[in-house]
Amino acid sequence: MQTESGQAPAVASVPPASKPDTRPTGRVSSALALLLPALCLVATTGFWWETRTELTAMRAQQRELIDALDAIRGSATIDISGDPALGSEDALVTLIEFSDYECPFCIRHFTQTMAAIDEKLIRTGRIQYVFRDFPIAQLHPAAIGAHRATRCAAEQGKFWEMHTKMFSPAGTHTAEALEAHATAAGVSLAPYRECVTNARSAASVQASVDTAVQLGANGTPAFFVGIRDPKTNHVRILQGLSGAQPFAEFEKVIAAVEAQQRR
Repeated sequence: MQTESGQAPAVASVPPASKPDTRPTGRVSSALALLLPALCLVATTGFWWETRTELTAMRAQQRELIDALDAIRGSATIDISGDPALGSEDALVTLIEFSDYECPFCIRHFTQTMAAIDEKLIRTGRIQYVFRDFPIAQLHPAAIGAHRATRCAAEQGKFWEMHTKMFSPAGTHTAEALEAHATAAGVSLAPYRECVTNARSAASVQASVDTAVQLGANGTPAFFVGIRDPKTNHVRILQGLSGAQPFAEFEKVIAAVEAQQRR
């Protein structure tokens, strides 16, 4: 910079500023030591509360289902003729699942428990397993189309191939996604599209929903266990389960029905 005299002013030399010490003081370290456990406690408490809430809701549903079954036990039957089934024809103990393809608890059951049921109960010949539709329209309206589409695949003998691809969150069952699943399952698209367009499977899906409601199911998944009459293919309901239960609960209920069968 120039002054009015045209000479540069003298500039005093300034010693370099010392670099600030950025290391945490003892007080900050102590605060962090107190804060971290508190944050962990808050996160743990939140997870515990969510789990407790889920368990409370599940137990309430289970209690209602048990009360309904107490009123109809031994008299209620389900005709499973024509329903998709897995397991030995000689198995009289039958597990019937009413499920919603978009229900998070149904998805949990399918991904966490169904493999054990298949391995230890179905493939061993102890039970016959039957799947029934129970899409909850108020919660998962798009699930209705998913169940109808799977029934359309069943017309070509491809129910189970389609079924295993269907459990996914709400919003994933678009027409394009369903057709992609059908193609992957080996379904011929021309008759599949005709079935979907005409809503030919709508009546069977609704009839399954009506049966679940009549039996006292008020949530998904809902399970009913009973003894099948091989002459009529009617299952006399003896026990019920509600929600995504662990495998041990299914083992317990199946054993109880087997004991009743032997009487």
